[in-house]
Amino acid sequence: MGRAYRILVVDDDPDILELLRYNLSREGFKTRVVENSQEAIGVALSFRPDLIILDIMMPAPSGIELCKQLRSLPQFKDTYIFFLTARSEHYYQDAALDTGGDDFIEKIVGLRALTNKVATVLKEEFIIRKSVPSVISGNLVIHRKAALAYLKGIPIKFSKPEFELLFFFAQNPKKVISLENLVNNIWGSEVYSATSSIESYIESIAQKLGGKWMTSLGNGRYKFSPH
Repeated sequence: MGRAYRILVVDDDPDILELLRYNLSREGFKTRVVENSQEAIGVALSFRPDLIILDIMMPAPSGIELCKQLRSLPQFKDTYIFFLTARSEHYYQDAALDTGGDDFIEKIVGLRALTNKVATVLKEEFIIRKSVPSVISGNLVIHRKAALAYLKGIPIKFSKPEFELLFFFAQNPKKVISLENLVNNIWGSEVYSATSSIESYIESIAQKLGGKWMTSLGNGRYKFSPH
């Protein structure tokens, strides 16, 4: 039996905290919750979580400021940090990622999407780090903010959903990735279930990259191989 991964949740809404504590604990995660963000750093230092979930809109320090403080400490330089918030404006999404957050999950998407993402990075060891500015995979360089990729120095444009898929694939090269993985970890299962559309996006990515970057393994499974 593997070890119980530790998750710290910081949110000023006690109902959200209890809901997250219950659901994450039910999935086998050792979960601590903190309602007062001023106590979060101290709890994090003693609890040493594998993953931290922060609400953005909290009294000082806010989730954004708290993320900055956590990332400034060597203990949490590589710890996964996910933001959970009711705000959907691009400003908040950009701020969450720019300060070192690895993913941004809207509360409206639901807890299932969050628990799926948590399980993906901790149990299945997939990588979800949208905070990184770029990913280099073989001859391919992918710049997140510009939403642009360069293959052997030649720019290639992708639609927004294509780019999100490519970024995820490039961070997880040579791993077998299912359509379910992609739905859960990029869009959230509750709001995006059109797997046929995802298959079309993957076909488009393969055509734009050429060669054998994308391999279909059948039964909705794919593998990304750098060249």
